[in-house]
Amino acid sequence: MNTENFQSLLQRLTSLKKEMDQFRPLSKHQVQELEKDTRIEHVWSSNAIEGNRLDRFETASILNTGVTVHGASVKDILETLDLNQAYEYMMSLASKKEPLSQTTIRDLNRIVTLQTTQDKSEAGVYRAIEVWPNGFENHPYVNPIDIRPRMDQLIEWSSQNQSTLHPVVYAADLHLRFVSIHPFIDGNGRTARLLMNFALAQSGYPVINVQPNHEERYTYMDRLEQARSGNKQIFEELIAGYAEKELKRRIETLKLNEKNIREAQAEKGLTKRSITGYPRSNPKDPKIFRGR
Repeated sequence: MNTENFQSLLQRLTSLKKEMDQFRPLSKHQVQELEKDTRIEHVWSSNAIEGNRLDRFETASILNTGVTVHGASVKDILETLDLNQAYEYMMSLASKKEPLSQTTIRDLNRIVTLQTTQDKSEAGVYRAIEVWPNGFENHPYVNPIDIRPRMDQLIEWSSQNQSTLHPVVYAADLHLRFVSIHPFIDGNGRTARLLMNFALAQSGYPVINVQPNHEERYTYMDRLEQARSGNKQIFEELIAGYAEKELKRRIETLKLNEKNIREAQAEKGLTKRSITGYPRSNPKDPKIFRGR
């Protein structure tokens, strides 16, 4: 996608966001159900990208009912519980418009990895050894000695660019910059996707979830690596595509909600007077249990 087409995509996202904001909001109950579904989708997909073997329905069972899955590994279950807690923490911070800080990033990683890291003292602690993506030993992440200054730069970049970049570009770049540093021993991918959605939620955009099927996972990983090599727009385009799809889905949901409300109002046969005047059964009257 050339620069002109990418700018057109960003303009569509802005227009879709404005369109979404013009609709009547869903009821409190519907919002809660939608948010729960999005949270479960995030926990399942983000964990699955990293190799967690639980499927979406098993993840939902654990989070909704507390019922574990027969044959599931303890590690997979604990990763699910930890990421669910981290997601809720992330959304709480987003709702309060908390500025990005190293404390926030450390806390997110600490929650994500607390029950599954081999050494709990490593959760939220910057690594002291070199690491690299699988198959890219010749392209390691940031040298351990440079992690702290690079994280300082990340926070400074965030404070300078959050209000000037398009919200989706900012979210994608935050994800990319964090992953390129890879500051922790474990949980960097899950933490990066939380940070990306933290940025989106702060700007009023819906949470997006990268799907873990083979094709989309490969595309996601491949574009991240290309972006690390200098072509960051290719990753921004991927995230913008997910955002566009989710905005359109939300708008369709809001349209359906308004349609349902209009139909219910138009087809209402009872007036307030007829409702208040309607004879009500007395539960103590034995006649209500009899046939005619």
